[in-house]
This record gives sequence, C-alpha cells and structure tokens, in this order.
Amino acid sequence: MPLWTRSTNWILDHPRVILVAIVAITIVLGYFSTTVETDHRAGHFLATDSEVVQNFNKFNEEFGANQTILYIVFPDQDPTSRAFLSKMDSVTSLVGTFDGVEHVLSLSNAPYPVRVGDSVVTKTMFDPLATEELNRQTIRDQTFLRGLLLSNDGSDGAMIVDIEESFNESPERVELVNRIESLTGSVFGNVALAGIPYLRTQYAQRVTAEAPFFTVAALLVSLGLLFITFRARRAVTLPTIIVALGITWTVGLIALFNHKMNIVTSVLPALLVIIGMANAIHLTTKFFDRYRLLGRRREAIIQTMNIVGLATFLTSVTTAVGFAALMLSGSQLLSVFGQYAAMGIMLLYAISITIIPLVFSRLKPPSHKDQRLATHQGLTRLFDFLALWTRRFSKTIIFGSVCILALSILGVSRISSDIFVFADFYDDDPLVRNLDIYESGFGGILPMEIIIESKTEGKFRSINEIRKLSRLQETIVRHDAIGRTLSAADLVKWTTQAYFGGNPRAYRMPTSYELPFIQDAVSGLTGNTTGGSLSSLPRMFDSTLTSARVFAGVYDIGTSNMNALLDSVLVETHKVFPEDRYAAYITGTAIKATRSGENLVINLAISLSVALVIISLIMGFLFRSVRLTLISLAPNVLPLLIVGGTMGFTGIVLKPSTALIFPLAFGIAVDDTIHFLAKYRIVRSAGLAKNVAIRTTLRETGKAILFTSLVLMCGFLVFTFSSFGGTVNLGALTALTLTMALIANLILLPALLYRYGPADDVTRWQKLQEDERVVDVPLD
Repeated sequence: MPLWTRSTNWILDHPRVILVAIVAITIVLGYFSTTVETDHRAGHFLATDSEVVQNFNKFNEEFGANQTILYIVFPDQDPTSRAFLSKMDSVTSLVGTFDGVEHVLSLSNAPYPVRVGDSVVTKTMFDPLATEELNRQTIRDQTFLRGLLLSNDGSDGAMIVDIEESFNESPERVELVNRIESLTGSVFGNVALAGIPYLRTQYAQRVTAEAPFFTVAALLVSLGLLFITFRARRAVTLPTIIVALGITWTVGLIALFNHKMNIVTSVLPALLVIIGMANAIHLTTKFFDRYRLLGRRREAIIQTMNIVGLATFLTSVTTAVGFAALMLSGSQLLSVFGQYAAMGIMLLYAISITIIPLVFSRLKPPSHKDQRLATHQGLTRLFDFLALWTRRFSKTIIFGSVCILALSILGVSRISSDIFVFADFYDDDPLVRNLDIYESGFGGILPMEIIIESKTEGKFRSINEIRKLSRLQETIVRHDAIGRTLSAADLVKWTTQAYFGGNPRAYRMPTSYELPFIQDAVSGLTGNTTGGSLSSLPRMFDSTLTSARVFAGVYDIGTSNMNALLDSVLVETHKVFPEDRYAAYITGTAIKATRSGENLVINLAISLSVALVIISLIMGFLFRSVRLTLISLAPNVLPLLIVGGTMGFTGIVLKPSTALIFPLAFGIAVDDTIHFLAKYRIVRSAGLAKNVAIRTTLRETGKAILFTSLVLMCGFLVFTFSSFGGTVNLGALTALTLTMALIANLILLPALLYRYGPADDVTRWQKLQEDERVVDVPLD
C-alpha cells in the first residue's frame, strides 16, 4: 500500500493515540511557553568574532560601557535661574536614589574646579547660599559644560543619568526610564529624553505592545477571509486550533532550549498565524473537491492526502528553508529567529496533516453551502479564461515579462543602501522630536569613540600627549557631522581656566611656561583614569595610562557619509598619532550601527542565494527536468526583482528590515508554484493533453492558490499598522511580492508551460505518485 495511503489510514485508525500525543506535547510545551523570557539586551547584526564587536567589547572593558547614558534635556527654561537649579537639585538627588542608577550629573551637582591658593580644588556648581547672579555667572563661565550639561547657546540645561550596565540589559530598564521621564516631566513640564537606553526602551515598549496586536489582527483577518471563502465554522475553527498549537509549541521550544523572545522573534507568532493558514486552505479546498466528486468522507480524505500531501510537505520545506537561511546571516538575533521559524512551520505542517484528517473524518460531511468555493462558477469561468488567454497570448505574456524584468533590473540598480539608525521612526514621532531637541542644542547623539593605544606603557602621563589629543579634537570637530568632543585635554583646559581665576578665555592648554605652576593641580584633578576629584565625569584613560579615548557625538548621517567620516577621522588620527608608535581604532554605537546594517544586508543576500539554490535543487530532484526547474523559478524570481525595482524607483532604502523580505518572501511564494506544478504533473501523468492539464490545474489548484495568497497578503498588510517604518515596509513589500507571485503563477507560469513545458512528463514526481494515481476529471 502506498506511503500516503498507509499514513492516512493509520491516522484515521488511531485517533486516540494521536490526540493523546498532541495533548501531552501541548501540556509540556505549553508549560514551557509560559516561562519564556524577553531578552532586553541590545541587538546587533554582527558576528561575535567580528573586529567591530571585539573592539566594542574591548572598549567597554577598558573605559566602561558608553551605551548606558541617558540624557534629559529641559527646553524652554532658563537653566541658570535659581528656581530651575533648586528644582534640579531636588530631582537630581531623587533620581540618584533609584535602583539601577550609577551616577547622576546635572547643573546642580556637577563639580567644577576653582583655585584656592596654589591648588585647584572642586566645588559643586550650584550653591544655594550664593546669589542667583553669582550662580548664573559661574555656570555660564564653564566652557567645559557646553554641549554636555548646557546647550551650546546656553539656553537649555540637561541631566545625564548613567545607568548600571547590568540594569541596562534587564527588563527593569524600561520601568526606570519611564520613571525618570515621569518624574522630570511632572517637575519641569516639557522634557526631551535621548540616548541609547531611551531608544531601547522605546523599541521594547512598542514591540511589546505591537506583537500581540499583530498576532490577533493577523488571526482575525485570516479567519475572516476563511469564513468568507468557505462559510463554514469548521473552516474557521480548525485553522485557529492548528495555529494556536503551532504557536504554543514553537514558543515552548524557545523556552525549552533556553532562548528568549527578542525584538525579532516577537513577530514570530503573527508570522505563524499568517503562514499556518496556507496548509489548512489547501487541504480543506481539496477535501471539499474530493468529497463533491466521491461522496464518501474516508475516500475523500485519503485522496486529498494523496494529491496534496507531498505538495504541502514540500511547500512547508521550502518556506522553512527561506527562514532557515537566516541562520547564515551572521546575526544571533536573526539566526535564532530563522531557526525557530523553520521549526514552527514544520510543526504546523505536522499538526495540519494529523488534525485535519481526524476532524474531517468525525464531523458531518460538508454541505452544499460548504462546497461553494469548489462549485463557484465565477471562479471556474475566470480560470477557464486564464487558461485560454495564457495559451493564446503566451508569446506576448512572456515578452511583457521580459520587459518588466529589464525595467526591474534597472530599478534594482538604483537601490540605495544608505542606512540611517533612526530611519524606522517617523518625523512626527515623539522620539524623533526629542532627538531633534537634543541634537539642536548638544550635537550628535551617536557615540563615536577614538581609542589611541601607545606602544609605551604610561605614555599618556606626558602633557605633550594630552596636547596631541587636543590637536586631534580640533581637527575632527571641523567635520559637520561631529558635534561635541571630549578627552582628557578638556579636563586640563578646564583646570587651566580655574587656575587663572575661572576666566573663560583661559580655557586652553597651558603653555610650557605655565605648566610647572599648574601641573600638580592638573594631576590632582585628572588622576590616572577618570578625573580624580572629577570622578563623576567619563573615564579618559585606561588604568595604566597607556590608552586614551576621544569621544565625539555624531549625527545620524547614514552609512555612506558615516563610512567616509570614519575613514577620514582614522587618517586624521594617524597623522597626530603615527602608526609606528601608536595603534588606533574607532568604535562606539555610530560605527557598530553602520557596520551592523551593512553586514546584515550582505548576509541576507547570501541567505537568499542559499535559499534559491536549495529550493532549486528540491525542484530539480522532484521533476528531473532542468527546463521545468527553470520554468518553476521564473514566476518566483521575477516578483523579487519587481519589488527590488520598486524600491529603487521609489527611494525605499535597502536596509535590514527591507532586505529581510527577499529570503522570506521567496520561501513563501514558491509554495504556489509547487502546488500548481504538482497538480499539473498528476493530470499530465494521467494522459491529459497539455492544454487540458493546464486548464484543470487552474480550475482546481488555482482556487486554493488564490485564497492562500489573499490570506498571506492581507496577513502581512497587518504589519503596515506598525509605528516602525521598517515593519511597515516589511509588511507592505512582502504583500507586494506575494501579489506579484500570485499573478506570475496564474499567468506567466501557464504561458511558460504552453511554450516551453517538456513534452515528456515522466519525472520523479510521477514515480512518487504512480502507486496512488488519482485522475482528476476536468470539471466541465
């Protein structure tokens, strides 16, 4: 007895065993699904052994994490008034008591150097006992504070909160940032938060809020289309059970293997809902077709599995391959996502081919109303028209497709990969508004760190080395993309200013004549790592005074300009610190984000290529025909090029969120081709002529292809309601890809078969089907 007949009979004869197994697995994985945790660590799309990541980690070890700083700007208020400083003093003290806060620096508690006799000591910036004018003058005289705690024009004040690194990687960070925002907002009214912790918090909050919405919305849309299609409760209830089990099992496996939900895997449940409906539609549609012809449930179920069982398996495999290819992306985030998405899709297949036959064998037979899709005369006439039209105009269709292909390639050549860190947020987003407020007053928000390593230990004890740091700052600040810079040279200048009575014009490096008088003061304040008495300021040296850092705040200028800036800054660094005596590297969020986006786009292109090769091999193995394999790829590669061309002509940037579309959409879109060709090969092997086989295939499989594509398209369109531009593009462009794939499979594929389909149709597919041959009579 053939494989699919044996397996289907076994399923139908052992319902209790299967149900007990499903219930047991659901209980176990359901329990684990309730224990799954969310990963709040910063995500990136770089391999852990890449030079960028290694430099970033090395910097964090030597100088401390630079992604833990939260900035709060207080616009529209006089930052030097007594009222403001008094409130700031209270808020600073209170924020400093919050769990997870390492340091708080503001205009009320910031230290500043003053000369006492021949020494320079530090005092607190705000003196409650001093007059308002004295406090005002003291703050305005501190050049060091410009771009740090005081805006460059002196109109806005700021607070800097350093969050504990372990806390910054935990769920409590969200609550802490919100608590700080709530407190400062209630006291000062208008506040603007910026910095990496705020950005992560916004991402986490929105993803947490949107992920359940996408899942529920995708489910409602899919079920609504199913109900409209079949007008039967079983056609709605059954897919709901299947996708619910699939999601539960997949999330349970994530927890079982000690992985966590993250910003990428959070959309996995919604994707499983969308994709999981496809098998249910194909199996249900074919069952209703078979029952209408045979009138007996068991025989209809067995023939359904014989006809589409292998096809649904292959479509699940190709979709899983599209996701599994993401494991080659070099990103831990996408690798985990691809791994569990592939698992989830195969689990959905296993659940579908067991539960659907069991349920259909136990429920009452489908009524005439349930079978309206199979007998829908309008659809039958539509597919008959397509069969005739594609045969008559096959040359025109193919020529038009070639023209579209050429135009698409032209559009692809115009695609920009200039990635901006904040491009996924809309211009009217509160985060962008806060970012604009910060950058207009304080400079770029993205940290860029220049690390200079001397080949001589303790080299940066010398004031001459500090002068070089100052010279480097003066050079790089000429770039428009760089705002505030900071190094040990600024602390020396600040101390020099204090030594000469706090005169702002004395904010400079000391001359050789002045140096002996103030060297002790400088050493006492700057210490060997952080700043001695100025310990609340950023660390400027490593513990041995062998390495020094220069911080620069960089604007979000896109990868092209960022790469040019990084190359230029590195050249300028080597001019000041020659390569034969110093090593230098640039790190920080600016370069990490730039390299991360570039790396992901390249690796996703590799993933698409791998998916294309694997799926081509699967098709070639089954059909044993190079010609048929090439024909099967054409209606799936063309939609990808059309979408790529659309991106090029409309200015949509190729970035991680849009590059992700191609391997995913290809793996999903090829399913329709497999179903079409599977049906076509069966009817051809039964002896039907090519034109009759194509018409029969369009009549029967075309209906399922049409409605699965509609479900997938509408499901992905749900993502267009996201507050992230990247997610919107993911949903819209994937839906567009699937739309083009639907048109190509129903129009281009038949035209190609008419013109170039092989005459000899004895293939591996026929051998797999020959023992269970089911001849589909054309539905005249």
